[in-house]
Amino acid sequence: MAAIIPGPEMGTTVSDPEVMANIINAPKKKVMVIGSESLTWELDGKKVIDYYIEIAKKLGCNVVATGHTYKYLIENLGEDKVHDMNLINITDRLSDKDWKGLDGGGQYEMAIFGGHLVFYVSQTLSRLKNFTNWVRTIDLDRYAHPNARFSLPNLEMHEWKEFLEGVIKNL
Repeated sequence: MAAIIPGPEMGTTVSDPEVMANIINAPKKKVMVIGSESLTWELDGKKVIDYYIEIAKKLGCNVVATGHTYKYLIENLGEDKVHDMNLINITDRLSDKDWKGLDGGGQYEMAIFGGHLVFYVSQTLSRLKNFTNWVRTIDLDRYAHPNARFSLPNLEMHEWKEFLEGVIKNL
């Protein structure tokens, strides 16, 4: 992470899952962007994608499946909430002030990311931070992202599990 130079504005790490849940629960139009790494990462035998699915269900928001997560997500969330799109494409759309969103109801005010490789999502978060002022970004992976408005601090696996469970409990 030492090579990431975030520019004049740095995101904030949130150490308390209750605070993160309150941020996520803000009355804003949200989209969740779930990457394929969440299918391979496990926390005590439970796939990380399953934590993200629980969060998406509690929020009732649209979900963008990137990588090869689409099939798993539609099986667990239903076809009406899940949209298949790569990370570069959703980044472009979130950067377009005139985009009407996945539901045609207007641009999103919050984009929640999880399940992406650090170096890949960092570029997405950087673009959204520097070229939009309408999208608040959150990353729920176990590493601090200075380009996300809010992210978790660098966590050990057991700490990440406790954090995600705490967010779910407090939503």
